[in-house]
Parts: sequence; structure tokens; C-alpha cells
Amino acid sequence: GGMGGGMGGKADASLILAHQLIAAKLNVANGVDGSAIGDTIAEADGLLRIGGKLPYGVATDSDTGQAMVGAAELLDAFNNGR
Repeated sequence: GGMGGGMGGKADASLILAHQLIAAKLNVANGVDGSAIGDTIAEADGLLRIGGKLPYGVATDSDTGQAMVGAAELLDAFNNGR
């Protein structure tokens, strides 16, 4: 809960993606085969290379936000064995 942060209570796409990316990297570090998700992890790293510290204040309905949420959904599926 509590995903505010200066966006009027709207979800921040950078945080949505960061949470899934961290989980995916931990899964791979713990021995889960990440070969199928490697490109998405690389894409997520690129999307989060905006600079500064999180949250970035990226609206989920912006172009960047849509890309972040899309990558997060793929990572979420990987993290949950789907």
C-alpha cells in the first residue's frame, strides 16, 4: 500500500517496475532460470536508468509509464511462475 509520492495518489510506474525487477533479480540469483526473462530484465534496467532515486514520478498512462508497466507485468508473471 501507500504508493503516493506527489502524484495525487496515482500509482508510480517506476515503483511498480522496480519492485518486480528486484524480485526477478533475486529469483535469478537464487537459481531460477532467467533465460526467458533476460531481455525484459535488460529493458527494465534501461527504463529505470532515468537517474536520481526512486520514485521518479512516472504516470502509468504516459508512454514511459506504459512501457514500465508492460515490463513489470512480464516480470510479475516470471516471479509468480507463470
